[in-house]
Amino acid sequence: MKYYHVMLLAVAMLIAACSDNGLVKCPIEQDQEVKEAPTNDFLLVKACIGLTSDEAAALLAEQGYAATDAQHYTKTEDNIEKEITVYATGNVSMSVQSTEMSVLKMLYTQWMTQYRQSSAYTAMLRESYRLSTGLGEGHQSYGTPEDMLAALKEMEETEDMSASFGGNDKYANQYSIDLAAYLDGIYMQVINQRAGLPSDDFTESDLKEADLGKDILISKVDYLTFGYKGFYALNVTGKEETGTDIPIVAQYDSPSDFGSIRLYYRTTNNLLAEGTIVWNGCGQLAFPEAFRAGQPESEGLPYPGQERIVQLNEAGEATTDYNEQEMRHIWESISQQKEFQHYYAGSTKRIAVYLYTPSVGMMNPAEAYYLVIVER
Repeated sequence: MKYYHVMLLAVAMLIAACSDNGLVKCPIEQDQEVKEAPTNDFLLVKACIGLTSDEAAALLAEQGYAATDAQHYTKTEDNIEKEITVYATGNVSMSVQSTEMSVLKMLYTQWMTQYRQSSAYTAMLRESYRLSTGLGEGHQSYGTPEDMLAALKEMEETEDMSASFGGNDKYANQYSIDLAAYLDGIYMQVINQRAGLPSDDFTESDLKEADLGKDILISKVDYLTFGYKGFYALNVTGKEETGTDIPIVAQYDSPSDFGSIRLYYRTTNNLLAEGTIVWNGCGQLAFPEAFRAGQPESEGLPYPGQERIVQLNEAGEATTDYNEQEMRHIWESISQQKEFQHYYAGSTKRIAVYLYTPSVGMMNPAEAYYLVIVER
């Protein structure tokens, strides 16, 4: 009986420590990537991500690579020279040059198989597999690496043929493995632009009662990882109670060099979001200025489909012609939040998703994110 009272006291103390204005406030658990041993080419390139130049040099030396300069390392295996280039802490590549197509296809198959058997494959959020018989022609897409490799094996060899894989995982690692016959080479690259930088993940929830009583909830979702990056709640004037869509008006200035996007509720008196867009640069969201953590729940909501979700184009027009898989990832992220569940339950309109890309031209996926708007 004494043990029972001690447990009740512990639970009471935990609730008290994690409460704020009647809502739970507790640490947020983050899914951390587990590093794999560099037992093959793919895993070696990936193992260099996040290392300093000295650490990468030491690791590559352990694997038998010799430095040719501060960035380049080479190793010869079975008469095949492999070169690893460490561009930066979060950017590493491997390449092999050969005029023998059989060698390139063999190594490409090895690299793709190594990727397929790694933990990266199970963590992928976006992936594409393509073959081409020539430059700009004969493109064929495949659903799995196995399907692409099977087709590559039977593919007629031409001087312009190519094979490509690209995608990113939930840890913001971007992968590419390419075979380019016209360049006499194969190339593998892993990029993580956030490697070595402080994490911007929330460590503690901070939802308050007042946050649940406003008109609009704006949630932020990372483009690369679909990770939840917080919420902002606000009131609007002239609220429309009818209709199936939130009355969003957009003002888009095309970035020939510098542009911008503004989203309003019904009139320009109700600003929802405003940000700059830079061609081959990086803009910034001016409003909302900051997002708060919110409160994660143990379970999300069932995906409702296109009847309850639209995506906004540059003109602010609603469309259901979007990537269903990506929308499901967004939903999985936002629907596990208490604040979203509250607003969504009190809404009769479809939620609106806007992809904000601060950089265009060479769009940087590490800087983009989704804004998800819900009207209560």
